[in-house]
Amino acid sequence: MKRFVIVAAALLLLGIIGIGVFLYNNIDPIVKSAIEKNGSAILGTDVSVGSVDISLKSGRGTIRNVRVKNPDGYEGDAFTLGEITLDINVASLTKDPIVIDEIKISAPDVRVVLDERGRSNIAVIKDAADRHQASSANRPAGKQDAGYEKRFRIDRFSFEEGHVAADATALGKGSMETTLPPLRLTEVGGPSGDTPDGIGKTVSRAFLGAVMGAVGNSLKASAMQQGEDAAKKALEKLLN
Repeated sequence: MKRFVIVAAALLLLGIIGIGVFLYNNIDPIVKSAIEKNGSAILGTDVSVGSVDISLKSGRGTIRNVRVKNPDGYEGDAFTLGEITLDINVASLTKDPIVIDEIKISAPDVRVVLDERGRSNIAVIKDAADRHQASSANRPAGKQDAGYEKRFRIDRFSFEEGHVAADATALGKGSMETTLPPLRLTEVGGPSGDTPDGIGKTVSRAFLGAVMGAVGNSLKASAMQQGEDAAKKALEKLLN
């Protein structure tokens, strides 16, 4: 689960990296392809994007319906990002860092599924992301994607109207649903900016805390009925 939340940020940041190709006249399909191709490689499962609409003139854009398919052995999607809106400081595109005035994620939806062995879909995706990260770290510096060296600063970053569903029916534990409270961050990357990887870590830590808090609060409520120890074990299985 610790790597999972990097996924949401990583997908967004792959879109941000696409800003670097603003000189192209047809940027929308380029950004869409970049998110799908690189997202799938990082997560080890299919990533799809419904649509991308970026205005070169205004610096505003919308990415809709980002879906991360569950890995083999699990049905449906692991999570979806309903709508991502970008407000880019166009004057900063030729500078360092590139400034993103605001990124807003609306309706992130997370679905945690446990199989009969107690293994979650999120754990499988996390392992794939870990392998990709290790592989990237071991590549010679000259082989690294040059796009990842560009620095960014995000002045305002928010997740809103989030939802988490956890399904442990394969273990006879039933299912639960809960909402994610709004999450708002400011000046992500600091005054001098940070790499997409660094920004992803900052955002992921905050998002992880929100997810764990929301699920934990729901399980605390259920502890009144099933016992504190049982709730604690359920929480550990869902988040590990």
